[in-house]
Amino acid sequence: MKKLLIFISFLFCAFPAFAQIGQGQNMISGNLGLGFQLDNSGIQYSAAGSKLDWGSLGVDYGITYNYFITRHLGAGVEISGANYDGANLTFSNSDETNDSVHLFKAMLSARLNANPDSRFRFYIPFGAGLVSAKQDMDINYSGVKYNNKKTDNSLGWFLGAGLEFDVGNNGWSWGLESRYNIFTYDTDKLVKNAPAPIQGDGKRKYEYMNFMIRISKRF
Repeated sequence: MKKLLIFISFLFCAFPAFAQIGQGQNMISGNLGLGFQLDNSGIQYSAAGSKLDWGSLGVDYGITYNYFITRHLGAGVEISGANYDGANLTFSNSDETNDSVHLFKAMLSARLNANPDSRFRFYIPFGAGLVSAKQDMDINYSGVKYNNKKTDNSLGWFLGAGLEFDVGNNGWSWGLESRYNIFTYDTDKLVKNAPAPIQGDGKRKYEYMNFMIRISKRF
């Protein structure tokens, strides 16, 4: 293993350093990945205080455009979406809870390149903008039945880390990226006129992590 690492290091050092990212370049990227929520919805559905999860495992997808102001800094826009299936908890034949969230995100984005001259690059993506979240809740628990869905818009942001590797010499690259994401949702909209013990938690912070594969083209 040690010899393999030394050999790989030698290859990276032996090849000449090409200016893979240059000032004035454009980049279009597409991504697809999985994510998971980091907190519950804050919506109580039982007298014991049990809370609904707003999602468990989900799928994220999107497209990003960046213009490189310098070799190290790119800025642009990102349009993306996500579908998070909520917990499907079946307690018996008659008790069941479901909660899911569908996201549309339109954000200003940027990325910092740690080593723009290398074919194997590390970078930090970040951004902020509009998050439109549609939450769909269905509760059938201990004789209490309630379902509703509402859309709420809020400011969201993300911060991540990524690595990418050039494929050939025509500006194509692929890589892996992970992000921490946050937005807010007004749970009171969803539980308005709901029977007891169902109640919301007002404006609630929703957090999630996602991990994605990214394919990019520079021109």
